[in-house]
Amino acid sequence: MKRFFPTRQPLVRLATLSVLAILALGGPASAQDQEVLADPTAQPPGPPRELILSDAAIDRRACKRDVVVDDVPLKWDPLEKGVDAAWEAYTAGDFAKSVPLFKKLADIGHPVAQRLMGVVYYFGQGVPVDFRMSLFYFESAANQGCFSAYAPTAQLYDRGEGALPDPGRAYAWYNIAVAHLPQSKERTDMIDLREAVAAQLTPAQLEAAQKRSLAFKPKPVAPPDIGDLPEDFFKQP
Repeated sequence: MKRFFPTRQPLVRLATLSVLAILALGGPASAQDQEVLADPTAQPPGPPRELILSDAAIDRRACKRDVVVDDVPLKWDPLEKGVDAAWEAYTAGDFAKSVPLFKKLADIGHPVAQRLMGVVYYFGQGVPVDFRMSLFYFESAANQGCFSAYAPTAQLYDRGEGALPDPGRAYAWYNIAVAHLPQSKERTDMIDLREAVAAQLTPAQLEAAQKRSLAFKPKPVAPPDIGDLPEDFFKQP
């Protein structure tokens, strides 16, 4: 079964190669040890900061968007202080200096930080491996409409990591991901994963999962006012 997570070794870089990018493991490794898998947690090539806290283009697959409240667009950008240095530390494998900031952002609703924390807890990057927390952050990002969190959320439910196996939820998230992919090998692969899960469902369960996916509407979290954050929010570890 094709997976959207590489083997659990320290992740020190994100290589972005296509719409569904490749999550490559850093450090010397043989071709056998360095498993390279199609993974939608990365974005098309761009500066480091853009890879983790923005999308290369604002489209229907974008992760971070302005949230309009009372006709006023609210942006995450003012809350991203220190992100450049944190991202450099993260890509160098210095999780002690980077993960705390990304977790703070994730916990106030930043969708791309939530997606990253899903990766952090899955691999145990500066924190103990915790599939439950990984699923929590991936699904939080997915619920906000973060395209690159759909497939990881589906596979965690599919494999029973972070929760009991739930093929119905897995099918729904796979189906949502398929709907956002153009005709391509990546879309075909996603359909194959979806249909493998569908084979585990009764007709009634499949119908319910399809309805759940068709009814899905992203619910983006509004960025808080910077003045409402604790004074030490931007303090670096």
